[in-house]
Amino acid sequence: FARIRIAVDKEKCISCGKCEQVCPLGNIQLKQGVPDWGKSCTHCMACICSCPKEAIEYGNSSKGKVRYLCSHVVSKEE
Repeated sequence: FARIRIAVDKEKCISCGKCEQVCPLGNIQLKQGVPDWGKSCTHCMACICSCPKEAIEYGNSSKGKVRYLCSHVVSKEE
């Protein structure tokens, strides 16, 4: 069983911090403007679906798929 890794396209990422804001576990921190995941990720996909530039992917599983956001997951700015 291979573990799927979350990847960031550094050319698409605008360092907005939405992924950091919506992570329910506080597991993401921007480091030098790029999101960095800690060890507590449950792959809830809140970060992936909140990214305004679709710069975060869950391996090939999320590529080209519609992004969505549950109504109870909102950023601190909204």
